[in-house]
Amino acid sequence: MALYRRANSKFWWMKFTFDGELVQQSTKVANKRDAGTVESAYRTQLALGKIGIEPKREAPTFEKAAEDFLLWAKVKHQESVTYKRYYFACIALKTFYGKTKVNRIETKDVEKFITWRSCQTSRKTKEKISRETVNREVLTLKIIFNRLIEEKVLQTSPARSIKRLPENETTFHVITKDEEKRYLLACPPLLQDVATVMLETGMRCGEVYRVRRSDVNLENNYLQITKGKTKSSIRRVYLTDKARRVIESRMNNFKGENLFPTQDVDLSAPTASLDHHHAKVMSELKFNFRLYDCRHTFATRAAEQNINLVTLSAMLGHASLKMVMRYAHPSENEKRDAVIKMMQTEQGKRKAKAV
Repeated sequence: MALYRRANSKFWWMKFTFDGELVQQSTKVANKRDAGTVESAYRTQLALGKIGIEPKREAPTFEKAAEDFLLWAKVKHQESVTYKRYYFACIALKTFYGKTKVNRIETKDVEKFITWRSCQTSRKTKEKISRETVNREVLTLKIIFNRLIEEKVLQTSPARSIKRLPENETTFHVITKDEEKRYLLACPPLLQDVATVMLETGMRCGEVYRVRRSDVNLENNYLQITKGKTKSSIRRVYLTDKARRVIESRMNNFKGENLFPTQDVDLSAPTASLDHHHAKVMSELKFNFRLYDCRHTFATRAAEQNINLVTLSAMLGHASLKMVMRYAHPSENEKRDAVIKMMQTEQGKRKAKAV
């Protein structure tokens, strides 16, 4: 009988040779005596031929496992936003685990990754990596391990018991009309057009970047989003007059399929990011909001105009009302007016009773 305990595991493991094959796996029990019973029963089952020994696959390095995972993700998610998140998460994961064999990675190594990653600084923002980013990377790690379990490379995931780091509530900035005017005037043409469409329709940055000529239906005044984060993201976006003017202008000025090509160079690939240009404008104006806040501003303005939240959720491409509630915050004026309205209603009831 060969029973042993692995580090960070409450279960006893069995290890023995049967018919020239190595058997090494968890008994899934924490009591040593029970583990011995499990091992004996397992040996009996093997001897009776009721179960067979599944050949173990050679454990790859983490780098190789991550590369194989990304090949799968590229096909599964068709290079969507989800695939890009996996891609960038794997950069940090491969940096940390490198050529370590996946069967050598333990729970303590996942915890070490979290500690290491949480202390790093973003090259883009020059600030510490956010907890949201670390959580996304650990989620990607869990998915990689789960796929290795499905492929019979691993028996258990060392990241299974790892819990998410508590995240701070994301803060948003509602752009005022004055800020909007000054911001758009300071923007270069491409950023100005992207921001205008976001402010007028609530589209995500990436959704605007990827607009193609074939997605536009000016006759019925909408454009079709064909790719997105979720099924709800695939939708029709109806255009305001301002948004329509931007789209019409771009259809007239560019011959290529992409209406927001990189650096406004016709026939080039869609724009990937305008963060650098946006940051430059923020510095010049001494403002402090994200380009994505254009979408939040649209949602807040729509909610203030009493647009039904179910409708607003569909307009934004959200899968649930819970998501749209993050955007729709009543203004101070609205809260004040609501109290005044309640007081007026109560006063009206009193007067009616007095009569």
